[in-house]
Order: sequence, then structure tokens, then C-alpha cells
Amino acid sequence: MPSLTTLLVLLFASSAFAEPVTAPTSSAISGPVAYAPQKHDALIAALRAGRITSAQALQRLNGWLAGSSNDIERRRIASDMIVIATGGGRFAEAVAVGRQLSPERLADYALGPLTGAARRVGDLKLQGETIRTWQTRQPAAREPLVQEAFWKLDSGDAAAASTLYNRLANPAPTLLTDRISLLELRAAVAQAKGDPLQAISAYEAINTLQPDQRYVRREASFLLASANAPTTASEEAEATEREHPGTFSALELATLRQQALAQQLRWAILMRDERIGLARFAELDLVLDAQTNVLHQLQTAATQAGPADAEGWRAIRMRLQSDRLLALFERGQYADAIALYDTLRAGGADLPPYALAAAASALSRERRSIEAVPLYEAALAKSGTSLPMPSDIHFGLVYAYVDTGRFDAAQALLDQIEAATPALQKLTPEAGRPNSQYSDVNEMRGFLLLYSDRPAAAQQRFETLTQQAPLNAGYASGAALTERLREHPEAAVARFEAQATNNAYYPSARAGYVEALLDTGEFAAARRIGDSLAADYPDSAEVRDLTRKWTAATGPRLDVDAESDTGGAAIADRSWRVDSRLSSGLIKDAWRVFYDQSVGWGDTTLGRANWARGGLGLNWQKSRWLAEGQVQQANTGPYRSSAAARLDYRVSDSWRLSASYDGNSKETPWKARVAGIGAREANASVGYVVNEARRFDLQLQRMNFSDGNQRNAAALAWRERWISGPDFQMETRLGADTSNSRLQAVPYFSPAHDATTQLAVRGQWLNWKRNDRQFFQIVELSSGGYQQTGFGTGPLWNIRYEHRWDLGPKLQLRYGLSIGSHPYDGVRERQRSVFLSLSLPLS
Repeated sequence: MPSLTTLLVLLFASSAFAEPVTAPTSSAISGPVAYAPQKHDALIAALRAGRITSAQALQRLNGWLAGSSNDIERRRIASDMIVIATGGGRFAEAVAVGRQLSPERLADYALGPLTGAARRVGDLKLQGETIRTWQTRQPAAREPLVQEAFWKLDSGDAAAASTLYNRLANPAPTLLTDRISLLELRAAVAQAKGDPLQAISAYEAINTLQPDQRYVRREASFLLASANAPTTASEEAEATEREHPGTFSALELATLRQQALAQQLRWAILMRDERIGLARFAELDLVLDAQTNVLHQLQTAATQAGPADAEGWRAIRMRLQSDRLLALFERGQYADAIALYDTLRAGGADLPPYALAAAASALSRERRSIEAVPLYEAALAKSGTSLPMPSDIHFGLVYAYVDTGRFDAAQALLDQIEAATPALQKLTPEAGRPNSQYSDVNEMRGFLLLYSDRPAAAQQRFETLTQQAPLNAGYASGAALTERLREHPEAAVARFEAQATNNAYYPSARAGYVEALLDTGEFAAARRIGDSLAADYPDSAEVRDLTRKWTAATGPRLDVDAESDTGGAAIADRSWRVDSRLSSGLIKDAWRVFYDQSVGWGDTTLGRANWARGGLGLNWQKSRWLAEGQVQQANTGPYRSSAAARLDYRVSDSWRLSASYDGNSKETPWKARVAGIGAREANASVGYVVNEARRFDLQLQRMNFSDGNQRNAAALAWRERWISGPDFQMETRLGADTSNSRLQAVPYFSPAHDATTQLAVRGQWLNWKRNDRQFFQIVELSSGGYQQTGFGTGPLWNIRYEHRWDLGPKLQLRYGLSIGSHPYDGVRERQRSVFLSLSLPLS
């Protein structure tokens, strides 16, 4: 478009040589008036003096144009209409007149304004025809060449426009108007080449030549916004608007303000990640407050806007709401982010990918991954090829797939990410620069192995990664977490402590360290570090999950085990028993008070026994030690008042020792209870833990009965997990036990010597998963042989079917049934049982 100076010169060119006449008033132009050159001159003079508006002038000129058949008159009328309409910003009207008469029939002074109007409305054809006419009439003029360059740019031929610019710039023009036109062209060419800074430089030069030009300041503000400086652009636009009201529309100012807030949000996120503590959120809180204010202003401005701008206001409000959704997520206000998303969705909003991803991430943090998955997928689909791989959206979707049990989908997506992520960056100043995203992908692969129950493979991967990059925080944290899941708590603590030396403030590592300390019984240290972490990162999802786990692990809880059996006549024809324990929360980081209760009933060939016992005890756990003692009172039997104790010691990650004593054994046979016989029990055990997949146990037991009988038993077991995966696990347990009893002439089952060898195969299927809530079906088949002195050897077998619900930290429900066959005193008995187990945190 011609420069502002040029346009002002052309605006009244038709009356430059007109004779002085008496100008009409605004009332004088109402009603039909026949055309006359003097009246035309008077109309232009009145417009020039400001006694009539451009709209009134165009109304009169349009009437004359419609009623005139004289070609000379029509050319002058149309030319002035184009100049006046263009000068008043009514470009569509100017173009309509230009199309009606064609450029060849217009006066020279109208060609420049018509070129600019055609450019503003995007009529490339009329724009090109007008420029060709202009060049034909004024072959030596510079302005038509400038406008031709603009036309080339508008047509997508930036190279030709650049060539014309170089031609016009050499030699450099001397006239002010030519210099300004050339600078405008330089700015446009720079914009077309994607060099906004060069364009801004050109506009600054124009402002130096002609200070306080509104269009220059407008264009500079928009260019600053496109050059990743929207904050500066918004500030300068608002300053310009204060000095020159009307330079920017309210919608344009709102758009720049939204872009500025979007940039400030990105800065606030970066600054948050560089700090710890509540000070991290200072900038984010400022952005949220500013967004609230601007949204209120937008609501007011939108109600005052006309229908033509309604879509523009709706779009800017949607962008600002999308930014706010992201800000709420980054601030850790996940529930508020989800509520805003629900409101926008209910209103039919078409959210951009980053807003969809923010809503999905908020849902994931709130353990609603089943709802997050389709949002992540929608964000990826909407981004298309413009989204580089990998991105936070890709990573978020992988973890959301895992959280919903879609392990194959997670594996497939991670395979795509790995294929698209080279180890070295492709476009770098020097060859061989490492790609940081490649490290992130390697880390994710290791964690995916962990979260899909393949810790052995994860351990191998993290060992390799930590050797290659020992200071990588993610690798070190993954290696330490792997030790935890492989049941090596002390090795995990050692790794987390070593990592703290290099990455003292890495939140994932600190959260993992707290959990490892809980595993080792270091509650005081875990509480101290956990409180520090919560103060530094209260918005972190990991910290919130850690708080839930800490509360479940150290708070009060209820544990219940119940079982009912039928068909084992040697023991009891029918029986049931419920064992429960109610524990207090942790006191002084080591102590708990608990109450134990056992209630049972047994129906035997000798009669029926009802037994109940309650016990009040104290538990102490610190580091490798666990000790507890209780006093007990039963309703019947020779040991109604008794005591019990237990002592556990973790020698190392491999060796575990345990000893216990019960002054009124819960394992006393029901027939012995019917006969008024009680028993005391002592146990000692040694466990050797290789890892989560392999363990060996040796247990020794002695029971002293009140009738003088004594039973000694020993058992050896080997557990091995052979298949470990996200959907299915298979393990075996091979056990052998033997016992002998001093007396046989007793009313209860008491063989002189017996032995059992048994192999159990256990399969576990994952059927449902929602974050940390899972449902498993378990089938266990066992068979073996039982040998009893005097009765020989006979086979035994058992089938057990179980449901297991893991419903959060330390909350588990198990129930099922079993059926089996076992020989006693040479008689084969068919046994059936149902069972239920509940472990429930009470806080």
C-alpha cells in the first residue's frame, strides 16, 4: 500500500487546480443534485475543510456516478471516490468502484490508492492490473515499481520482490516519500523472508524520518509479537494507544496482551523449575492473576463489540482460557484445571493441542488416566506433523497407557519414539553433539520395564545406562528404584544417598529415597526428608503420591484374615476363624499400640469348640529391627492368660531372621480344644532373599501341649518366579516339611512322624488397572506326597482360586476358595475352604 504521505498528497489531487468556490454545508448535499464541475469542486473543498464527512462525500459522489453518462465526468467522480474511500479505510468500496470502471479509465492520482485498496482486500488481479496501468502512464516513477514489489510479495514471489527492492535501493532515493516507500518495501521483504528483526529495523528508520507515524508503530508492535517479543509488543502498543487513541482496535490490543501473557507463562514455568520452595510459584501466580483480569476485561469488551468482531473476541478468549488451563496445571492446581476443561468442553470449545495435553496431564495426576488417554490421543492427532517426536505429549501418553493397563500400546508408542530419536543431534554447529531427548527416551524405556513388572530387564538396562552416564539423575533414580522393587532396600537407600550428592534437589530421587527409608524402617529420616520435599515441591504429583503412601504406611490400620473349612475330619468337620489386628499410627517414629483378636469355632467328632482371644500389645520398629510383645486373654483353655512376643532382624538385603513365641497358640487343633488341651508355640525362621523372583526359607517350630505332648517341625521352601510381565506372572513353590510328635494316644491328630513334599504352580493374571488400583485373578495348583509312619505314602493335591484387589497404598482385598485332598491316618479326606483377607489403612 502507498505510504501515508503519498496517500495524503493524492487524496485531494482532483481539486488542486480547481477555482475557488463557495463550499456546500452538510445540509446542502442532502437530496438529489445534478452534477456540475463547480459542485464537485465545492464538495471536495468541504471535505477538505472538515465540514462534511467522507461518508457524506461518498454518498453524493455515488449518486453523481450513477446518474452520469459523461465518460469524463465518470472518470473524475470514480477517481475521487477511490481516493476518499481508501483514505477512510473503506477499501471494499474503493475496489468496487475500481472494478466498475477499470484502472485504464481512472485518473493517475487514483491508481496508487486503488492499488493499496486492492491489496488490503486481497484482489490480486485488480492490484496487478492497476500497477501495470500506473507503470504505463508513469514509466519513470518509482512508486509503481514499489507497488509491483508488494504485489510480487502478495503473489508469493519473494525472490522477485527482493530483486525489485535491490533495483530501487541502488542508487538510494533522496526524496523523503521515496525513502519511506523503500523502507516499507524493505520491511515487507524481510517479513516474507522470515526476518522480523530486519523488518523492525526498517520501521524504526521510518519513525526516525517521520516521527509518531501510527501505522509504523502498529506494524512494529505486530512484528515484535511475531519475533517472540510479545510482552514488549504489548507494552509498546498500549503506550502508543495512550498517546494516539484509535491506533489499535480493542481486539488487537487484547490479542497482543494474550500473546504477552502466553510468553510470561512460559517464562514462569522455566523460573519455577529453577527454584525450590513456595517462591517457585511467584511468577506463575502473577500470570494467573493477570489472566483473571484480562478475562474479565474481555468479557466486558466482547459484549460491546459488533457482530463483525464477535468471532475474533471468541477466538482470543479461547486462547486465553487455554493458556489458563495450562497455567493451572503447571501451578499444580489439577482439580481447577480439570474443572476449567469440563466447563470449556461443555461449551463446545475447540481447544488447541497444548490445552488438551494440559487437561490430560491434570487427569493423570489425579489418577484418572482412563480419561486422560483419549485427550492425549486427541492432542497428538490435532497436532499432526507439526509436533516433533518425542514431546511431553508422547511421554504422557506412554505413562497413561501403562496406568490403564494398555502395555502393548505403550510399548508400540515407545518403539515409535525410539525410532524417531537419534543419539546425536542432526542440526548443530558442530557434529557429534548428544541429543538430550535420546537420554529421556532411554530413561523411559527403563521405567517402562519397571512399571510392567520386568525388574530384571530394567536392572540390566539401568546398570548399562548408569555406567555410560553416572551423573544422569534419571538413570540413577531408575537404578535405585529397581533395587527397591527387587527387594534390596538397603542397596536402594545407598544408591539414593549417592545420588543426593550429585542431585540434591531432584524431586523424583528424593521421593524414592523416602520410600526406600520406609522399607528399611528408618521412619524418622523418612519423615524429615518427606517434610522437606513437601515444602519444596508441594505441587508435585510425586510428592502428593508420597504423602498418600506415607500416611498409609505410618497411620492406623486394620488387618483381617478369615477362613472357613469343611471336610477335614482329622482336624475338624467344619471350622472357621477370624484373626484381626487394629494398630495405631506410628508414635515417635518407632512405636505402635495394637490390639489383636482371634475368634473361631470348630465342629469335630468329639464335640464343638468356641474360642476367642484378645491381646493388647506394643510394637517397636527401627532400622533392621522389629520387636513386639503383647498380653493375651482367652475365653477358655488352660492358657487363658498368656503372652506373646516376636523379634525380626534383617541381617542384610539377603538374610532375614525371625523368632516368635505364643503362649496360647492359634494353631492348637480343634479336637485338642474340645478336650480342654492347649498349646504353646515357638518359631524360628531364616530367609534368604535373592531378589523378588527367588527366595529360600527355613522354618523351625515347636509346640508344647498342656497334656505333655510335644511336636517338633521343620520346613524348607524355595519360591521361584519364572515368568514376570505386566499381564501375567507364573511362579512355583517347592516345599518339604517334616514333623514328629512325642505322644500318639491323644484325642487329636498327632502322628509319630510325617513328611510332606509339595510343588505348587501359581499363575496370576492382571484383568483391570486404573493407576495404582488393580484387579488380579490367581490360580494355584499344587500336588505332592504325604508320608505318615504306619500308614505309608499317599498323594495330595489342592486347587486354589483367588481374586486380589489392590485399591491404593496398603489397601488390599483378597478372597477365594480352594479344594484339596489329603490322607490322614490312611484315610483320604476332601477339604474345601473359603477365605478372605483385608488390609485397610484407617487414615
